[in-house]
Amino acid sequence: MGAANKIELNTGDTFVAMKVEQAVGEMANHYAVLPVLGLILYIVVVSIGILGFLEICLRFNGKTRNKIDGKIKDTDLIGVTILRPLKGVDPEMEVCLRSSFEQDYPKNRLEIIFCVQDSDDPAIPIVDDLISKFPDVDAKLMIDKPSEYGFTSSLKDNYGPNPKINNLAKGYKAAKFDTLWVIDSNVWARPDILKRSIYTLTNDMHDGVRVGGTKRVQLINHVPLAVSLDHNSVGADLDEMFLSSSHAKFYVSLNTLSIAPCINGKSNIYRRSDIDGAVKLMGQKAIAPSNNGLSGDNCKDAKYYGQYPGQGIRYFARYIGEDNMIGTALWTYMGGRAGMTTDVVIQPLDGSNTLIDYVNRRVRWLRVRKYMVLAATLVEPTTECIIAGIIGTLSLSLLIWDQYFNFSFFIFHVMVWFCIDYIQYYLLCQCAIVPSHCASDVTLPYFVRGSYRFKGKLPLFNTPIKSFRWFVTIWIIREILAFPIWLIAMMGSVIDWRGQPFQINSDLTVERLYKSTDK
Repeated sequence: MGAANKIELNTGDTFVAMKVEQAVGEMANHYAVLPVLGLILYIVVVSIGILGFLEICLRFNGKTRNKIDGKIKDTDLIGVTILRPLKGVDPEMEVCLRSSFEQDYPKNRLEIIFCVQDSDDPAIPIVDDLISKFPDVDAKLMIDKPSEYGFTSSLKDNYGPNPKINNLAKGYKAAKFDTLWVIDSNVWARPDILKRSIYTLTNDMHDGVRVGGTKRVQLINHVPLAVSLDHNSVGADLDEMFLSSSHAKFYVSLNTLSIAPCINGKSNIYRRSDIDGAVKLMGQKAIAPSNNGLSGDNCKDAKYYGQYPGQGIRYFARYIGEDNMIGTALWTYMGGRAGMTTDVVIQPLDGSNTLIDYVNRRVRWLRVRKYMVLAATLVEPTTECIIAGIIGTLSLSLLIWDQYFNFSFFIFHVMVWFCIDYIQYYLLCQCAIVPSHCASDVTLPYFVRGSYRFKGKLPLFNTPIKSFRWFVTIWIIREILAFPIWLIAMMGSVIDWRGQPFQINSDLTVERLYKSTDK
């Protein structure tokens, strides 16, 4: 009897042991999947980054631009209206606005409209002076009409909480040409960029190559860069570093892959008829239009604006991130995609930019993107050097080296990433420089002259005025801040836009939050 019990006990112990071993094995298998997924993510992120880097290396140069320019005939260039929304005075604003007048483009096919909402805006004298200096250019200033008692906030054009769209709407409707170049007031563009952009738009091209697939190019966007005018301004330096390294790499890559819209609104060219057409198609889902386009029902409001030519842009005033929403509308409803021209546009930044200003701008940007492209925003930390390196090192260490963290590989990863950013930064700096023979009749601003950016000669590229020590310091600070900034952005939904707080809703619309001092 005792022997029988012993046998049963041993059998039970064996059964339990087998179950435990099976459970441990299943758990191990589950955990083994994580390094595999991590490695796949790492390979995808690195591949996308390298694609952007190679695109910049191979195409963002004078050789590619000259090749495109050689195919352009002035007789094939279509009419273009440049729209520049203004509010206040930005650094080097006169130089930035002047770049629109100095475009190498047939004057009879060029119109410039400056849009202002306040009749006492300090930018108005700058615009008036420029218009008087270039009488051969068809340029005008449009201001929201005041009442007989002057301006009140309720009398300004207001189609939603987006101040840029509210400001642009009048110029969008009044433009005499269908093709519009919307460019921010604080952005400088080289004098040969418009010709190349229109050729790219009308010939369905991207970076000098004709695109394939079913989608045609309906929006041209230029790579936004910043230049810090005060080398003691950490915030401006960080903006310059971010836009010239991490952002440019993935921005160029995603636009080249064109698997989804990826649009920055600093400088965009599109057709008014395409925007109006997209909004009209959006409204087809609604039985009847809303009364004024402000009901909050997206379909009904789209149907309302779709009834009237020249009002499609007003629909996008409900979004703070109007640039990407316009790109999405063209992609979804018009079968359009974005194209690039191997060009960059430059935003000068002065010394008033602090570290906190930089953090706030990045948080605002991420919070807007969180509701536009949630999946991409959630994985965004993995596109930064440190987080990507940790994921890649952990995955490879567990799968190949039978250890938790191979520190040597992590250092190798960081060094390669740094070298790519370093080379790319100076390639884009050279891309921003305009040779004097390309702008013989134009006074180039000092911040895009070779003498400001570079000195001396090296076999690979010129020696930068900004020291290697400066680059290393700012690069490290930006990389360290990337993940904390992302965490802050994920934990909130309120942003500050030109001193006005907004609440971002899950449907991508925004609500203006009035301060206690607002009336």
